[in-house]
Amino acid sequence: MSSVFKDMDQDDRLDALERKVKKLERNANGGSKMSGIIKELIGRECTIDGDGIYGHSCTILDADDEWVKLIVHEKKSDSTMIVRLDNIDSITLD
Repeated sequence: MSSVFKDMDQDDRLDALERKVKKLERNANGGSKMSGIIKELIGRECTIDGDGIYGHSCTILDADDEWVKLIVHEKKSDSTMIVRLDNIDSITLD
């Protein structure tokens, strides 16, 4: 059973290293171009697809080089989410 926990720990470490490598690559290429584009969309309604968000209507509240703050409009209520830029696959303007 300890090997299962060891594998999980290694997976977490691998994920952390992959995020660090992506961040270093972004910085080496002059920063995140995507974050600049998203900053221009602050206050606009859009549909975002990616990890944890699929086809929900959203309003972009704020963005920086790594994170985006969104209001996700759902049927019953709205919820605020903070999502990593790396987890966003596409943005469609409504």
